[in-house]
Amino acid sequence: MYLKNTSDEVKKITEKINELDNENKLKFISYILNLWDNDQINSLDVTNPSLLDDSSCIDIFNPSNIGCCYLVDKLKEYWDHIYKLYHLYQEEYKRMIPLFEKLSFKEKIDVLAEIFLILEHDKLLPDNVDGYEIARMIIKY
Repeated sequence: MYLKNTSDEVKKITEKINELDNENKLKFISYILNLWDNDQINSLDVTNPSLLDDSSCIDIFNPSNIGCCYLVDKLKEYWDHIYKLYHLYQEEYKRMIPLFEKLSFKEKIDVLAEIFLILEHDKLLPDNVDGYEIARMIIKY
């Protein structure tokens, strides 16, 4: 399940996500969603873009860009309740974090869209969250 015109790096990380068991998959996805929610997916690849001066030209992609301000909190609360996740970084996906962090801004956005397709396919979203619709909104960004 790939988006059109994705890079080999996006395909590689998507395959690695799909190889994880559900618990580790959700933990890795939570890590990426935290980056997304904290404005860390941005065109300058800086950790805290709010500290930059106003003259910096930066494109920040976060859940509010697609009209879903509280989506990450909602998903993490659901997963913590249903799957009893403990936010410990296991070795299985710890090696994947640098792969994601090395991606370009556009590739990170593509991975986010892929993540919501994976979550929808694996039925890891609450009933009132449509992963396909979120992926469409991310792609339109």
